[in-house]
Amino acid sequence: MNNLGRFKKYGMSLLMSLGIIFILTFFVSIFHYFDLMKMGTVSVFKLIILLIAFFTGGFIMSISASKKGWLEGIKFAVMIAIFFLLFQLLGVEKSFQLKDLIFYFIIFISSIFGGMVGIHVTPSKK
Repeated sequence: MNNLGRFKKYGMSLLMSLGIIFILTFFVSIFHYFDLMKMGTVSVFKLIILLIAFFTGGFIMSISASKKGWLEGIKFAVMIAIFFLLFQLLGVEKSFQLKDLIFYFIIFISSIFGGMVGIHVTPSKK
């Protein structure tokens, strides 16, 4: 695969996962604003939204691969984890805690699982 195809694959999976995060977070915030959801429910939905987004990202990355979907999921998870880690360490005044390590582990597992499922989907040829 050439560099442009690889960039397209990475970019598409990143955009899809970010789109899912933005759209579903918007709906959850609207529901919370109108008191249809309590704060505890919002916290649970935030984690569920991230699981869905990273599963989808790993899924989309591994569709074009022919084998080793788990490796495609790891590539996507590392790409996102580096972004989150840099954002947390450089942008937010919060130290790294055990809770954050568990969060990154959940992201990795979700992306790897998405990659393993996506490897079995054949891309449509036009």
